[in-house]
Amino acid sequence: MEQELLSDKQLAARKFSRLAFIFGIISLAGLICCFPIMPVIGGLGIIFALISRGREPMSREARQGLIYSVTGTAVSLLLTVGIMVFSVYYTINELKTNDKVVDEVREQYEQMFENAGMDVPPEIEDMLDRMEDYAEKLREGK
Repeated sequence: MEQELLSDKQLAARKFSRLAFIFGIISLAGLICCFPIMPVIGGLGIIFALISRGREPMSREARQGLIYSVTGTAVSLLLTVGIMVFSVYYTINELKTNDKVVDEVREQYEQMFENAGMDVPPEIEDMLDRMEDYAEKLREGK
């Protein structure tokens, strides 16, 4: 009976509010296992919350979805950037201290391409040579 009294716009706003809430919860819960793709989910939650608003004030459910989506997106981006920075720092530090890193990486590439029945592409060989030169410069302190 209640749905009969609501206009089409109000029904659509409720659906988008519910979607915003669901996507907000998913963006927070997804931080546990698959945080690099959570900005997409959180972004959809934000869009749904804004669409649900229309010309009327945002519903409680849409507001909660918006908060969850923004939080999930921000934390996800911070985690992704943090891991990227740590990875670069760790790799550079490893190149400075371990002179066998490039050789190990070269062996892994050779084994991978050998298993695929191919030669290592010259682009990868060039990249590994540049890594080796860079590692030597780091060890020399230049």
